[in-house]
Amino acid sequence: MVPLFGPVPGGMEIAVILLVALLVFGLPIVLIGGGLVLYRETQSDGPASEEVESLRREVRHLREEIDELDDRQ
Repeated sequence: MVPLFGPVPGGMEIAVILLVALLVFGLPIVLIGGGLVLYRETQSDGPASEEVESLRREVRHLREEIDELDDRQ
């Protein structure tokens, strides 16, 4: 008996081929993308430090107001 379409892989063979292709091509792309995202997040310290400094100024201002109220009493 000769198959009509030649040596075409069946269902399980296709699944294994797709899994191997995903590991060979997909995994490196995901790792590189994740590494770039982590790198960019560690480099973007500007807004966080500005926010911290703003909060420190606000706390300092509130402490001065409390000291003034204590002096009045």
